[in-house]
Amino acid sequence: MGEFVALIDVIPEDTEVNFEEFVDKLKNVLPDTCVIETYEVMPVAFGLKKARVRVRYPEEWGGTDRVEEFFHKVNGIQGIEGIAFSKA
Repeated sequence: MGEFVALIDVIPEDTEVNFEEFVDKLKNVLPDTCVIETYEVMPVAFGLKKARVRVRYPEEWGGTDRVEEFFHKVNGIQGIEGIAFSKA
């Protein structure tokens, strides 16, 4: 089996977020079979920002649902949205 790569937007609840720490928390809830390769901080609205993370994960997981389930374990998340995924 191969791997998939996905772009997932993760929106924190607060406008005052240290995104380096925020993404570290996301990394810590993922199993060893997954890796966050990069992330980009993007504006949402009214001072709120989101992290768009690029995640590599096992192909047998299919879409982004399983990755999103892991991310939901982190406190302080307002929303998670899978943007795109493809075979690596």
